[in-house]
Amino acid sequence: MNNKNNSEKPGSLSAWLDYIEGLNPTKMELGLSRVKEVISRLSLSSLEKALKIEIAGTNGKGSTAALISSALSFSGICTGLYTSPHLMKFNERIMIDGKPVSDELLCEAFSLVYDNAKDVPLTYFEFTTLAGFVCFDRAGVKVAVLEIGLGGRLDAVNSLDADICVITSIGLDHTHILGDTLEKIATEKAGIIKENSQVVVGRMKNEPLYRISQICKENNASLMVEGVDFYGISGSKFKYVQKGSSIVSSFEYPMPKIPLICAPAALKVIHLLLEKGFKISTTSISKAMNEVSLPGRMQCVHRSPAVYLDVAHNPPAAAHLKDVLDIKPKLGRRSAVIGMLKDKDIESVLKILKSSFDSFYVASLPTERGEKAQRLYNALIADGIDRALVKSYSAVEDALRESLEKTDVKDEIYVIGSFVTVTEAVKALKTIEIG
Repeated sequence: MNNKNNSEKPGSLSAWLDYIEGLNPTKMELGLSRVKEVISRLSLSSLEKALKIEIAGTNGKGSTAALISSALSFSGICTGLYTSPHLMKFNERIMIDGKPVSDELLCEAFSLVYDNAKDVPLTYFEFTTLAGFVCFDRAGVKVAVLEIGLGGRLDAVNSLDADICVITSIGLDHTHILGDTLEKIATEKAGIIKENSQVVVGRMKNEPLYRISQICKENNASLMVEGVDFYGISGSKFKYVQKGSSIVSSFEYPMPKIPLICAPAALKVIHLLLEKGFKISTTSISKAMNEVSLPGRMQCVHRSPAVYLDVAHNPPAAAHLKDVLDIKPKLGRRSAVIGMLKDKDIESVLKILKSSFDSFYVASLPTERGEKAQRLYNALIADGIDRALVKSYSAVEDALRESLEKTDVKDEIYVIGSFVTVTEAVKALKTIEIG
């Protein structure tokens, strides 16, 4: 985690990426003091003036952030979007007006962070987050949409004060870090709430919602809750409804490409921005609803047979995936290619999904955090799945290749369990010829 001296300063983007990989991407050291110290040394006056939106939550952060930022960009408002992790290329984490930042700007940002960190030992995520801030500052973004990486209170992104705070959902994930109850997790995620900020919350259980409302009161922050202050109705069109002090307003948009559960909170933020005077056109909102989707979120990458990529990796995401599959017409057999990280609640995820598939192809993941296929295999067998329906592989590519060989044109394959799993599948699909 220690920074190198300036004589070893990298130059090219590949050298910079090698350097930050050396900071250990799996190392987590929560806290804001290190990032705030470096921010104080950087000149980020343009970013300080920008409106900042921070998005926390167990699931749905990326899709919510993408819809908000796209509606702004389509309206000609210079917008930065910071998300993590990336699937194929690091630049995906830092977007300006819908496009990944250039290698040149990214190298400049890395260099500035390096120069100003000096004796501050930054983690991988802290270093990359600061680089994102520099990119947005240099681009002069008017709005910065920032996805929280883990939790909220002590996440590096939270070193900037948000004007609008979004908490998409609260579920049990990262319990060894954030706490083992919904109330404890809500407390951590609500740490992004600042004095006099506006807070938008998606649908959630009463226990975490009550804790968030308490923190809002402590910070004199205004709270807007889905199902109470706003909601969405799906049909041939998506109807967004919000309640004011004395009036109920409704708006019709195309059905979203992002998951339906993410759309109401994203639209609430967009309407808050409209109230603040941002000129976001109805056409731009409709275009964002109609076009914006994220790779790896129920993404169909092939048809006949259908191959879907989904990064579902925790029990709430697995439950949502199960609900989607339960109502989705089934024309053939469904197979799952699954790889997961060892620090996830693998047994609970597989227990939720065990009835959703006809066969399972479980694979080991290559990273330090990647779990071996044997654990997934054992969990499925313990849940009563016939051994003949579960096959184990040392790599996602092998699992995907064999699943495709045993699939007819009407069948479906779902690659799930982790960003790493989806990334490995994307690489593999470039070399696999699908009949």
